Amino acid sequence: MIKVLTIMTDATLGGAGRVLLQVLRCLDRSRFDMVVAAPSESALIPLVEELGYRVIATEKGHDRSYERGAVREYKQIIRAEKPDIVHTHSSLAGKLAAWQAGVKSRIYTRHCVFDPPRRLTRFPFRQLNGLADNILSTAIIAVAYAARDNLTDTGIDPKKITVIINGVEPLRALSPEEKLRFRQELGIAPEETVCLLSARMEPYKGHAYLLETARLLKDKPIRFILMGDGSCREELERSVRDFGLEEKVLFTGFLLDVVPYCNICDIVLNCSYGTEASSIALAECMSLGKPAVVTDFGGNPYMITEGVNGTIVPQKDPEAMAEAIRRLTGDPALYDRLSAGALAEYQKKFNARAMTAQLEALYEQQIHSRKGIKK
Repeated sequence: MIKVLTIMTDATLGGAGRVLLQVLRCLDRSRFDMVVAAPSESALIPLVEELGYRVIATEKGHDRSYERGAVREYKQIIRAEKPDIVHTHSSLAGKLAAWQAGVKSRIYTRHCVFDPPRRLTRFPFRQLNGLADNILSTAIIAVAYAARDNLTDTGIDPKKITVIINGVEPLRALSPEEKLRFRQELGIAPEETVCLLSARMEPYKGHAYLLETARLLKDKPIRFILMGDGSCREELERSVRDFGLEEKVLFTGFLLDVVPYCNICDIVLNCSYGTEASSIALAECMSLGKPAVVTDFGGNPYMITEGVNGTIVPQKDPEAMAEAIRRLTGDPALYDRLSAGALAEYQKKFNARAMTAQLEALYEQQIHSRKGIKK
């Protein structure tokens, strides 16, 4: 039995937390004993416990990679739990604690894609950054090939990096009657096309550009659902009022149950321009056969193949996104082809069991390599 301590910093349920929940549902518990450390008020805690896993509530690490006292707290947990592997997510303090505590197998996951500061890609900062990460971690997971490139650009040893694309379990497909009933509850007419954007409401997720797209399509029978919450929500709601889009744009806020909304959407969107690895929302909607329109940033071009399961448009280009939506809504044969492609790509690349199997293999490889056993 391999014991894994997973250290999370999510106070709300973000992408990393949702990936963790997918893993916990699929993990082979006859081979792995997983314990999760998470901030005391984290939305993750009841969800992890509901799946039957033990959670250690921490005082530190509330949406912070590093803060005073966090390393000491994590070291105390590590010494008490004696894990074979410490797996950290967005936690520099967790990485430091595992190294200082002498844990032999230390893994961290890079969940985001970003344009690294130029200084981190040049001497001597590239070398210093690479040295630090190479010392603190025995293996690194990148959830997108673009995330892997970020890591190597900033000095990380490519031999330490394993790309494991985020996967999800398929969402439950609602019956036609259930979908019609839910659309009616939301006031969406049968002839209206529903476009869904599920993302944290932060500037780099591109919601502002989506509202410009909605303005361009204001005279079309198209509704936009913005699922999630964040620091930009009030500003976005104000823009909707200023643009006269109150009848076109629906804000759902943070949701635990995304199934009804993903079922009634016709097209799933991703407008990111600042950070995007492998989108859980895209994978979930693809499991229901929903084609996508996405920007060309980060991991989006890996998940969406032009003409196969969706369309790729330039970043920060509302006109291009509006045109792609018009083309999809105006060509039923194209829509049906991309819908079938979305389901096929999900089944081939983005399912949770395949993702978890790759993670389990990495865990085992780490343990065997520490014991000097070749597999």
